[in-house]
Amino acid sequence: MSLPSNPRDRQKLKMAIGEITNCLLRIDSEREAMKEIISAASSQYGVDKKMIRKIATTMYKHNYSDVQAENEEFELLYESLVEGRKDEEEAA
Repeated sequence: MSLPSNPRDRQKLKMAIGEITNCLLRIDSEREAMKEIISAASSQYGVDKKMIRKIATTMYKHNYSDVQAENEEFELLYESLVEGRKDEEEAA
């Protein structure tokens, strides 16, 4: 393990770790706030919490086309593996 030998550097490292801890506390607070907002919106508008979170995440990441492509791929795989639709269509 490499720990700074200079007491001043150790103090600076400790302060940096303290800042990280503060960031983590803010993240926890924001996650709790998001959870409350999602819950309130779900109750008020009757939209599933999972769907609200997914829409918000997609808006944040600006990746709607990626999500669409993923869903299409999922549907195709599910239908061919679980429901056997692809095999039935090819046989017809």
